[in-house]
Amino acid sequence: MSSAKFWDNVLEHDEELLWTGRPKPRLHWRNWRLYGSAPMAATGLLVAAWFIIATVGAEGDMWLLVLPALLVLIPLRATRQQLQTYAATRYALTDRRALFFQVGAQETRVKAYPASAMTVPERRNTLPPSITFLQLGSGKDYRIGFDYVEKSSDLRTHLERMTQ
Repeated sequence: MSSAKFWDNVLEHDEELLWTGRPKPRLHWRNWRLYGSAPMAATGLLVAAWFIIATVGAEGDMWLLVLPALLVLIPLRATRQQLQTYAATRYALTDRRALFFQVGAQETRVKAYPASAMTVPERRNTLPPSITFLQLGSGKDYRIGFDYVEKSSDLRTHLERMTQ
């Protein structure tokens, strides 16, 4: 499907497309959310190693050879899954709403949030920067936005105009 036809199907009558983008996270310590629950998994495996040593003793040493492999494989798998999710994500900002697309092989899912849910944009220190600008409930914990946006200054300019 051509890009123009795609937007004709998505945008409402007289709705103006202001910005489109997609997340492009870089592997970096600042992007700890990419790694999913890897630290929790590693902690669980270390507890399992301690349990094996404490209960089985020297006969359990063979099982301990599996744990270092798992300490690497589980975080790698979690990171790969997270990166695949971001690779299938697209963002759009219109003069009326913010759109989140999840592009799949069979279908594209869209979530739309009205401009009334937008708050003053806040930059999160990720590489590239993430910007939160949607307040979905009460409290700061319910703020979401576009993650890992290259050239986020362009997006931020549009968002600041919309929230004034």
